[in-house]
Amino acid sequence: MLKALAEIRTLNLHRSGSLQAIFGSSMLMIMGASLVYPILPVVVEALSVSEQQIGWVLSSFALPAVFLAPITGALCDLYGRKFILVFCLFLYGLAGGLIVLADSFPILLALRFLQGVAYAGIMPLVVVLIGDIYRGEQEATAQGMKVVLDRVALLMIPAASGLLGAIAWQMPFLLYLLAIPIAVIAWLKLPETYLERNSTTGKYIRDVFKKSIRFRSLIIFSMSSLRFFVEFSFFTYLPLFAIANIGIGVDRGGFLFTIFAIGAIVTASQVRLFSSRMGSMQSVALGFGVQSLCLIATCFSNNLWQLGLILLIFGFTNGIISPTQKSLLTQSVGTELRGGFVAADRVAQNSAKFISPLLAGLIISFADIPTMFIFLGVLTGFWAIMLITYSLFTQGKLDEARTPKNQH
Repeated sequence: MLKALAEIRTLNLHRSGSLQAIFGSSMLMIMGASLVYPILPVVVEALSVSEQQIGWVLSSFALPAVFLAPITGALCDLYGRKFILVFCLFLYGLAGGLIVLADSFPILLALRFLQGVAYAGIMPLVVVLIGDIYRGEQEATAQGMKVVLDRVALLMIPAASGLLGAIAWQMPFLLYLLAIPIAVIAWLKLPETYLERNSTTGKYIRDVFKKSIRFRSLIIFSMSSLRFFVEFSFFTYLPLFAIANIGIGVDRGGFLFTIFAIGAIVTASQVRLFSSRMGSMQSVALGFGVQSLCLIATCFSNNLWQLGLILLIFGFTNGIISPTQKSLLTQSVGTELRGGFVAADRVAQNSAKFISPLLAGLIISFADIPTMFIFLGVLTGFWAIMLITYSLFTQGKLDEARTPKNQH
């Protein structure tokens, strides 16, 4: 732990206004879903929508990034990062804050869609900018620090959302207005990044496409896609499961996500230890394997303490998977292609975010929520077995892939 803290201190977060703006933006993006999860049961009641329909609150947010992530990724590589980040932060905060005035489900979905447009520009840039600033193992530490701070946000946001949602379902959305002062800080502190352009736009697109369709790249993309497919499905219906099966109210349900965040913070701060001893591929496979057991165990929990323990372990795995995948992603290509490459990952990731709540809703329309959790557990376990088999068969070649020359 002391070694990990020493590595984090080398990032000089307290002196870097740029890094503060980047991490602040990332924490706000975590709110895109985590603020909403605890209050979904209240929204169901207040706006008279079904449990099958409520998944659209998450899907409408994820949909724009499926189409816009490649565009924003290319624009930030070709024309600079700063303007896109600041503009999207303003849009994110404004659209989210206006949900307070929403009085119908369609208006709520429309404003969530606008938030998703902004998210499509911000989230890839957060990962890209960290990769621009740091290299090698220090970059992995920075990605781990990002996850730590994201999970610190999860310590507070769901609990605050649950408490505010118990007053009025619209109240938690006021927290999205925090994006506006972060946008001002980003404008003042972030230097504009103009990358050297040695090729035409057409060649740039071809280069990004070639990098993205490599088998190694597809494996990395699948890590984040599966993570968000599972988390969006699980977390969308976990509060409803907790109310119906265990009798946990909305106010206390928000604290389950706080427990999840604590687990993620613990392991994310040690992510270099896991990857150096086990290898990145094996670390991710282990994380998904444990998640599989957590998902199935949830179905058999019958009190708050059991469910809290499951969420803590689930958080441990998230703290390993998330920064490890991001580090593999950014170190796979050079700076000149990084925005487009990360955007390609976001297309896969946000496709999973869009589909998962809808598929989960379809499953529970024919069965029930515990059956859907078991489906997620089996899917995740199968993928973990395939990943570890591939890793052993290739003798860890994915981990040994060379970092692009311009990163050294």
